[in-house]
Parts: sequence; C-alpha cells; structure tokens
Amino acid sequence: MPAVSYNSDEGFQYGVILNLFDYGDGQQFPAYDYSAYLEASRFTKGSSLLRFYLDTEKILPGIRSFLDISYVQEDLLPFYGFNGFQSVYDTDTLAGNRTFYAMSMRQFRLMADFKGQFGLDNLNWLLSYGFYHYTPGNVNHDKLNKDLHPGDPEYLYGTSLYDHYVDWGLIDGTEANGGAVHALKAGLLYDTRNALVNPDRGVYSEALLELAPGWLNKKPYARYSLVHRQYHALIKHRLNLAIRVGAQGKVGKNELPFYRRTQLISPFATRSNVTGLGGDNSLRGILKNRLVGDGMAYSNLELRWRAFNFDLFNQHFYIGFNGFVDLGLITDAVDMNLDGLSLADRSTYFEATTKQPLHASAGGGLKLAMNENFVVSVDMGKALDKRDGEGLGVYIKINYLF
Repeated sequence: MPAVSYNSDEGFQYGVILNLFDYGDGQQFPAYDYSAYLEASRFTKGSSLLRFYLDTEKILPGIRSFLDISYVQEDLLPFYGFNGFQSVYDTDTLAGNRTFYAMSMRQFRLMADFKGQFGLDNLNWLLSYGFYHYTPGNVNHDKLNKDLHPGDPEYLYGTSLYDHYVDWGLIDGTEANGGAVHALKAGLLYDTRNALVNPDRGVYSEALLELAPGWLNKKPYARYSLVHRQYHALIKHRLNLAIRVGAQGKVGKNELPFYRRTQLISPFATRSNVTGLGGDNSLRGILKNRLVGDGMAYSNLELRWRAFNFDLFNQHFYIGFNGFVDLGLITDAVDMNLDGLSLADRSTYFEATTKQPLHASAGGGLKLAMNENFVVSVDMGKALDKRDGEGLGVYIKINYLF
C-alpha cells in the first residue's frame, strides 16, 4: 500500500508500505502470530526512511517481542537551539536564510523490545535494548542545490544556528562528529483501555528508565519517562475526553548527548521517528523540536466527537471531529555557558531570562474511521505565542495522536 501523509514540518510523505500478518489457524483473529512491516518513504522537505520491524509473541511464548531496524536521513532537521524561549526564533533571519534553523542528521537504529505480564491484571513489564548511531552535520547545500543556479529562488545558502552552536562550544565537538549509543530500557506498563484506537474508558500509564552504561558508551547517561493517558465517555458512543500527560528528564549529573535530547522515550517504536517537543507527535502547531532540554513535560487535552455513523460496502464508518489544547514546558534547562559569546551574539540569539514559561497551542481536526481501527486523521493547530511559530500546523496521517 502507499505511504502517504503530510505535516507542516516535513512536507508530503510518499513511498510504499508492506505489512504482512500471519494469523495461524485463525481462531484468535484479529490477534496475529506474526506481523512483519516494511516501509520505504520520503518527505518533500528532505527526510527519508527505510524501516523493517517484526512483532510477535511466538519467538518467546507469552512474551511480546518487537524487533526494529531503521535508517532515517533528515537533510533539513529543524534545530532551534536549547531551552525553548531562551533561544530566539527570528522569522526575519529565516526570510534571508531558509536553512538557518536546520541541520542534517542520519540515524541508524536497531531495537529489541520485550513485554510480558507481571502477574497482576493489566500490568506488564518491559525490557529493551537499543543501538543508535547518529551522524549530525550542517546542511548539505550542494546536495539540495543540485540543478539549481544561485539566482534561483529555491537556491539555499548560508550558515545555520547549528553551525553557531558548534563554533560556540554549546555542542561538544566530539558530539558534532556523531556517535553511537547503546541504551538499555526497563519499565512498567499499566493498561485498562477498552480499545486500542479511540477508547472511551480506561487508563494507560507507563514508567520507563533508560540507561546508557559506561561500559558500553563513551558518554554514559540515565533518564526517565513517565506517561499517563486517561479516557472518559462524556456522552456514550458520541463524545469522549482524552487526556495525556508526560514528562522525561535526565537522572544524575552526566550530560545527555545533544542528539538524544530530542528523542522521546517510548516502550515500542510504533511511530517511525519519535521526536519532540513540537510537531505532530507532541505539540501540534508548535515547531518541531522547538522545546529541547534535559527535562521536558507535556500535556494534551482533547475532545473527540463522533458526529456521523454510516455503513458503506458492508463496512462501518464514522466521521468525527476533535478539538485540542497542547501544552509543553522545559523542566530542566540545558546548562549553556555563554561567556565566550560576544554581546551582539548573546542579544541576537538568546533571551536574557532564566524563566521557563508554558508553551501552548490549540486547534481541531477531522477524522474518517473505518471499522473503528483504521482512522484517517487531519489535525490543524496554532501556537499561542509566535515565538513557537507563526504559521498553521497541518498534520495528515493515520490514527489519533494518542
């Protein structure tokens, strides 16, 4: 099937997806023995993805095994600095240099996640190993300008904020050359939802600890993630309230590599590239990666209205609408030593404040669902502060945000 989506940060996605299911003797349908997923896709703003994963409970009976191997290339990965509003976002600078708030990143990852029952109803344990290799860099203008002349309006040029951060020492020189991370993950998952897609009753909570030990890594670190989701039927089968709150941050004094700060910890990589805060996975209407810190918190409050139900071609459909408010906060700011910067650079690129205000966006969306589990989603969000982005964020994809 085609891989098609759109979001304001990355553009249109196009490619192919192959998802194969083995249902065994069929007696447990729709539960499956194996699910194999293969995707090759690209976004018009320069990202590309190659991904394969296997999802099964047959390799280790009674234990869900999730094996993932992926390669992600981002030619124009958004980079707005650290600590939210402490790093200035200037649209005038962007008008003169469209790649100023961009960098390149290549990521290879290999993950093995395992989940099993803990012995109590609805409670599961999670153990995971992940290998990640990052190759960051400045924007490759030669590649992006292929077949363009300097006078062409689409011609890209100029230094970037990422270049400045490396020159200023705000990104360690060894990290700027990239590196590998071996991460171990353990946690607990509690799930009482009455459905996986758009439930109207129950909770889902997770507590995860990610450890990159010194005997496997040049830059060891530890960090945590806490997420709680709650679902309520305000009007049965018509109007639902969905709430998500989450937080993650470092544990101890070891610094996080800058290329791990944007990666949201998740128990299973059900989404191809989970980054934040900002963008379609977290704060809709706020620029992707606008909030980057050593600790971050976020919340999503959403009303979901099932407006019209109908049957067509022996399939059940509904059309729905949703309204939302998304909130984000830097809870632990990155320690940035600005002593080596000129006064002009400090005033141009940084806010002279240590306060961390709330980042907020609001919006709504349209949903077209078939047989409850397949949902085409269109969300549109607007940041409530222009320092988080002045445009309207548009996100077209499969399924609800959470």
